[in-house]
Amino acid sequence: MADDPQNTPGNGPEDKPEGAPVTATGSERQGEAGKGAEGDQADAVKTAETARAAAEKRATEAEQEAARLRRSNAATKGTDLDALRSEVRAEFTEALVRAELRAAAAGKLRDPADALALLNVASLAGSGGDIDAAAVAAAVDQLVKDKPYLAVAEGSAPTWGDVGAGPRDTAEPEPATPLDRLRRAYTA
Repeated sequence: MADDPQNTPGNGPEDKPEGAPVTATGSERQGEAGKGAEGDQADAVKTAETARAAAEKRATEAEQEAARLRRSNAATKGTDLDALRSEVRAEFTEALVRAELRAAAAGKLRDPADALALLNVASLAGSGGDIDAAAVAAAVDQLVKDKPYLAVAEGSAPTWGDVGAGPRDTAEPEPATPLDRLRRAYTA
């Protein structure tokens, strides 16, 4: 050990005063013996790849743990699922009541949308989400009694307009031959 250049007095870290800069010897600057600059780069690449693989593994494990916790939370929050179900059921029931109200008002009111605007839809739903058709019909009848100007005028039939059916005044005679039919098609 006496021949070792690093164990000579003044070369060890214990012999340097505190705060003095530590300088690397030539062999320490080159890395391990025989590696050189290429060895340092290879070590750096290998270290970076190892760090990246470890980080990817931790990220994958974190995602798996998050998914497990989401499933666990969903399973333990049964009351939240029940509240969600009741909310969806209430929205669906309201939509059904609105449809029933439009159907009941179709023949009695000029504009069935008036019934939706003027009646309390929530009060027309029966217990358990069922629709009380009798209550819907009674509500529309009461609306017609309270606001008769919304009702369909008596004796007036719905106007359909011209739907293209029936005899026409300007009907042209049918062509006698297929050749006449083609001539009419191309001259028109």
